[in-house]
Amino acid sequence: MSACPPAQSQPVAAREDVLAGLCAILRVTRPGASVELIRRAYDVAAFWHEGQHRKSGDPYITHPLAVATILAGTGADDEALCAAMLHDTIFDTSYTTAALTRDFGPGIAALVSGVGALDQAKNRGGHALARAMTVSGSGDIRVLQIKVADRLHNMQTLEFMSQAKQLRKAREALDIFAPAASALRMGVIEAELETLAHATMKRNQYARSVSGRLLAGVTALLPAATRTRWCEEWLGELHTLPGRRDRIGFAVHTVLGVPRLAFTARMLARGHRRPG
Repeated sequence: MSACPPAQSQPVAAREDVLAGLCAILRVTRPGASVELIRRAYDVAAFWHEGQHRKSGDPYITHPLAVATILAGTGADDEALCAAMLHDTIFDTSYTTAALTRDFGPGIAALVSGVGALDQAKNRGGHALARAMTVSGSGDIRVLQIKVADRLHNMQTLEFMSQAKQLRKAREALDIFAPAASALRMGVIEAELETLAHATMKRNQYARSVSGRLLAGVTALLPAATRTRWCEEWLGELHTLPGRRDRIGFAVHTVLGVPRLAFTARMLARGHRRPG
């Protein structure tokens, strides 16, 4: 059986600092919230996600905290907020469903399991996810609320994913998650999902064109840490150009300059590593 972490897995000052935003929202949306229970859920999640990072490089715990904070703004109840904080623990760590049930009760454990079922459906494709969300909507709607908030935070940090994933998630946001948010009367979240999805599709409009694929491919010559930034900048520039000939000309000109850019970037990187 998984061991439960200490009731407080980090210094009080550090924990209170990261939870300050969430607690401030709760004071407005639901002053009667059980802050101690939510803090305990954060401590458990932080313990089990220790050492894990997102593609952005941020500690993984920042994601479930963000999901819970989004939900707090909608007035979600204590169980939903705890489940949001814990929603990836039993799938991405060695924390077990039995331990989760023991530590937080069957209600929160059921919500976390429900979110996990949607994640498994997501891996089978958009149609499977849509069907699973429809079925889930006929049960405890808090599962859907958590999943919609989860997708919103992923959309807010989409730039760290590959272009293919960005486009797929943007399409799912428009076709599946925004309508779900509308049905759940989460209007603010629905609007932000649509705004982020349209911006993503617009930004990646030329990602699959000949010019876009050429620019994406040539980033392999650059230091890994700079590839995403340059690729996004170049694709953004493609979007501003009026005609196909202009875009091809820009791509060719950029490709010719990449060897020099790569050399300069690598020299700068070496310089930053020098002591003193």
